[in-house]
Amino acid sequence: MKNGDSLQKESAVRTHSLQAGEFAASYSNIKAESYANCFNYSRLRLDAWLERFLPASGDGRSLLDVGCGTGHHLAWLRQRGYVVAGVDGSDKMLKRAKENNPGVELIRADVESIPLPSGSFDFILSIELLRYLPNPEPVIQEMARLLKPGGACIVTAMPLFSINGYWFVNRLATRMPVWDLVRLKQFFTTSSRLKSACQKAGLTSVEIHGVYMSPFNWIERLLPRLMPGILKAWEPLDVELADRAVLREFSNMFVMRAIKK
Repeated sequence: MKNGDSLQKESAVRTHSLQAGEFAASYSNIKAESYANCFNYSRLRLDAWLERFLPASGDGRSLLDVGCGTGHHLAWLRQRGYVVAGVDGSDKMLKRAKENNPGVELIRADVESIPLPSGSFDFILSIELLRYLPNPEPVIQEMARLLKPGGACIVTAMPLFSINGYWFVNRLATRMPVWDLVRLKQFFTTSSRLKSACQKAGLTSVEIHGVYMSPFNWIERLLPRLMPGILKAWEPLDVELADRAVLREFSNMFVMRAIKK
């Protein structure tokens, strides 16, 4: 009999398989329309942190994207000179990733048990994966295993106390229909819990930052045409606030960087 964690992962894979086309479409215009909606804006702010954490030129360094989805980040980093590979649990996501990254090694696997040798990668990237896992520790341990000594792991997670109140909304949506929200349970954390999970995996120099702090997700559903102006006006203040020591706990997304000993 499968345990609850296994059933949750299977549910997340099924849901994302259904969303493969939607994600591909969202990423197709993301650079041209950075302020069009909250999703695009979130990736704009995340990219600023990825630019900070990843060298501008890959120079042949190896990078694995765990939960690579449609391969958007693989294509971007491949163009910058990284030797990339990806792993995902969804065949439909991997099909899109192959279209975006011909010739790249893409593996369908459980992200907590990846069939690759230990110490294979200089960098590991994982965007919007932990939010679908009840316990982040096994996948963080697996990413630590796959890193070379001195390699960096860059991972996003969902803050428990985000000002958009998504923890509460998600729990409500798993019990009854709420707009068109996906009825898939998601998981939230604090910076201290995330740091503890990394330290247990043998990762050091753990940095956790608030990516963005947009309170406008629900306004977008009512007045989507206003979003470009609102988000452009909000961004300068967001940059100042989202990563302040206390306020990052109320941001909409964490990004963490940790180093393998």
